[in-house]
Amino acid sequence: MKKEKINENLRHAIHQLMCEDEAVVVIGEDVREPYGGAFKINKGLSDDFPDRVIGTPISEEGFVNMASGMAIMGHKPIVDMMFSDFTTLSFDPLLNFASKSVTMYGDKLDLSMIVRCANGGYRGYGPTHSQSMQKYFMGIPNLSVYELSPFHDNYYVFNRMFSEKNPCIFFEEKIIYSQYRYENGVIDELFNYSFKGDHENWAVASIEENSVPDVLILCPGGLASMCMKVAEKLIMADEIEVKVAVPSKLYPCGIEAIIEDAVAAGKILIVEEGTSGHTWGEGIAVKLYPYLNKQKDGAIELLSSSDSIIPASKYYESQVLVGEQDIYESVLKLMKIAKEG
Repeated sequence: MKKEKINENLRHAIHQLMCEDEAVVVIGEDVREPYGGAFKINKGLSDDFPDRVIGTPISEEGFVNMASGMAIMGHKPIVDMMFSDFTTLSFDPLLNFASKSVTMYGDKLDLSMIVRCANGGYRGYGPTHSQSMQKYFMGIPNLSVYELSPFHDNYYVFNRMFSEKNPCIFFEEKIIYSQYRYENGVIDELFNYSFKGDHENWAVASIEENSVPDVLILCPGGLASMCMKVAEKLIMADEIEVKVAVPSKLYPCGIEAIIEDAVAAGKILIVEEGTSGHTWGEGIAVKLYPYLNKQKDGAIELLSSSDSIIPASKYYESQVLVGEQDIYESVLKLMKIAKEG
């Protein structure tokens, strides 16, 4: 069977949703042909659905407000934000109109909309086109935060987001668009994966599903492939067995499905691309801490990018953003702490 790339899966998911439901529309800058969006995810959609792919002026605040109004009227907008950096321009309609309108008027309103955002760095795009913006949208009532993952099928994820009937923001790490999806429970010759939790929110990769790992790595979908490379290096070079757990939904995000793995490992590394401070990873660490604080060698480490703007130079960018070597060294540090403890 031919393997599917992540961008192909995403494109097919949106196309299938539009085939099945006439309420689904696509909105954003340059989403129509011949451009098809900044990363071509909308390629061909305006040919197949000419009246439901709506090109807009360069006004993120304006077209997110428009999408919110359309959602209240029963449409299901999928908004293409181009770059997540531009979500700052749409923060007001998301915070003060879309999310609040769900419950602000007494009766609960259906407000099904998805804001897609190409996210993150590693491509030399510079300070204003490379940021990871997830943490700025955590903790807003009626606004759910998801992230693109090589494990999760996007048709299922988009249906899940629409089923919430409230605004959702979907972060898509740019560097994984062209990577192949993990499918049928297999990653490579060493690692397999399975889903856990409600809506199969957590994908957990392991050498043996029921084995007790030395370290459990938690990361959003954008860093999953990077963490899997490190996991392979650790078992081959250092005989350190790692499990990697990746959620589809970042906020709200329950931990019940991974508590058993976390307690068994005792040592947890949470990896994020964004800068530290009020992040998804910090929230997960707070939830997990009560389960580990009585273990003699229990430890939770947080790893994030440097507290810096992101340079356009690929070399200097690599000094700022979290990378494979950082993850590798952090796991070795956790193992050293456990031995010394």
